[in-house]
Amino acid sequence: MQLPLAAGLLLTTVGLAALAFGVYALVRGGRRPEDRDRGGLGPLSERGIHVVAGIRMTLIGLLSLAAGGYFFWSAL
Repeated sequence: MQLPLAAGLLLTTVGLAALAFGVYALVRGGRRPEDRDRGGLGPLSERGIHVVAGIRMTLIGLLSLAAGGYFFWSAL
C-alpha cells in the first residue's frame, strides 16, 4: 500500500471519529443523565467544558478530513 493512501485512510478515519465526538460533545452540552427528560443544560462550568471540547474536536475532525482527502487525492 502506498504511503499517501495509507495516510489518507488513517486521517479520514481519525477525522470522522473526531467529528462524531465533537458533535456529540456539543449536542450533549453538559447535561446529566437524570436531566435528559427535563431538558435544559447542566451547570455552567460543565457546559463550558463541553462547548470548548466540542468545538476543538470538531475543528480537529474537519482538518483531519481535509488532510485525508488531500492525501487520497494525491494518491490517485
